[in-house]
Amino acid sequence: MDAKIVNALIGSVYETIKSVLRVEPKLGKPSAVSHIEIPHSVVTVIGVTGSIEGSLIYSFSSETALKVVSAMMGMEYGQLDELAMSAIGELGNMTAGKLAMKLETLGKHVDITPPTVVSGKDLKIKSFGTVLKLPISVFSNEDFDLHLSVKSGG
Repeated sequence: MDAKIVNALIGSVYETIKSVLRVEPKLGKPSAVSHIEIPHSVVTVIGVTGSIEGSLIYSFSSETALKVVSAMMGMEYGQLDELAMSAIGELGNMTAGKLAMKLETLGKHVDITPPTVVSGKDLKIKSFGTVLKLPISVFSNEDFDLHLSVKSGG
């Protein structure tokens, strides 16, 4: 995957989390992986179309999801209801939107799809193309997992 795209992703994730959650994330080393493993129970998927085709996928535990929602709302939030799931999707939407803007400066026009948020156990996602994994530590060590799957254009 093009290093400029990787750097755009890293910058987008860092800036969004720092701005929206008011926490300075620690980003792990990005790595190419052969498939997407989902270790957590809450997953957001956002499609990317245009010059680059693929998906932005992030996951975290239910506990981390509640911390995300609490930080976004500025108050303690204790249940993964419809409002919480909407907030979680919006975090992904903001990240993907920032990524789209950064890619535009690289001459790659992309559109993003509305986020899909899923929760459950033993979730599996099949993706095609090159997959980049970026571990992220926000509230605790590697509590976020982010994948960028690129079928073409990357």
